Amino acid sequence: MSTPLLWNLRPSETGRQIVMFPFLGGFGASYNRLVKELSGDWDVWTVNPPGHGPSTEPPYRRLVSLVDRYLTALRDVLRPDAVFFGHSMGGVVAYHVMLAMAARPSFEGRRPTDLVLSACRGPRRLQIAGNATLPERELLERLLAFGAIPAEVAEDRSLIDLFLPAFRADYQVLEDARRMPVATLDVRARLVLGSNDPQAPASSSAEWQEHLAEPIRTHVLDGEEHMFVLSATGKLDRIFAELRDAAMPRS
Repeated sequence: MSTPLLWNLRPSETGRQIVMFPFLGGFGASYNRLVKELSGDWDVWTVNPPGHGPSTEPPYRRLVSLVDRYLTALRDVLRPDAVFFGHSMGGVVAYHVMLAMAARPSFEGRRPTDLVLSACRGPRRLQIAGNATLPERELLERLLAFGAIPAEVAEDRSLIDLFLPAFRADYQVLEDARRMPVATLDVRARLVLGSNDPQAPASSSAEWQEHLAEPIRTHVLDGEEHMFVLSATGKLDRIFAELRDAAMPRS
C-alpha cells in the first residue's frame, strides 16, 4: 500500500521489489516512464521526498534527518532481496539509507541485496560545494546545464518559486554527504554511467569502490548524457533484467 513518502507504482506480490530514489529535485512520479517500460515482474516503489512534487511538507535539508525519515517509512514495506536504485542524487541517498539500515536490527533479514547507482559520483567527490546558496539566476543556469529542469520552468516565476526550495534543500543534503567519512557497505553494486556525461565521469567507478566491500560492476551507456534515466529506459531495462533473475541473498 502506498504512503505519502513511498509510492507503490507497480504492485506485485510475486515480483522482486525495487525501490527507486529520485534525482535532484525529483519525486515519486519522476520515474513514471522507466516504471512503465520495465519488463518482467517487479514490485516497484518510488520515493516521494518531503517538499518535492505534491508533498505539502517542507523539504529536508539534512542528510541524517532524511535518512531517518526514509528508514521509518521503509520498515513497514521492505521485503527480502530488494533492489535499491538511485539516479544522481538518488544513488547517494540510497547508499546512505542502506548504510544506516545495516546498523539497525529491525531490518535484519530484509536488507536490500543489490544497489544500482546511476549517473552519480562517489559522495566525497561531488562537485556541489556552495550550490545550495547560489544566487537564483546562477542556480537556474546550473540546473539547466545538465537537464535538471526544462527551460520553461526557468522562465516561469510561479514554477521557480515552487521548485527552487527543493533544489536548494537537495544540494544541502548532498553537501552533508560530501563531508561524511568513508564507510564501507557490503552489498552487490552496479554503477551505470553515460559516456557523454561530464557530471559522472568514468572515474566515478573508482570513487564508489572505496565505499563498497565488493567489486562494483560498471555499465557505460554509449552516447548518453546525465539525465539518461528519462530516455534510455530500454538500456536500463536490460540491466534490471539481470538483477530481476539474480540469485537470492547470501545467508
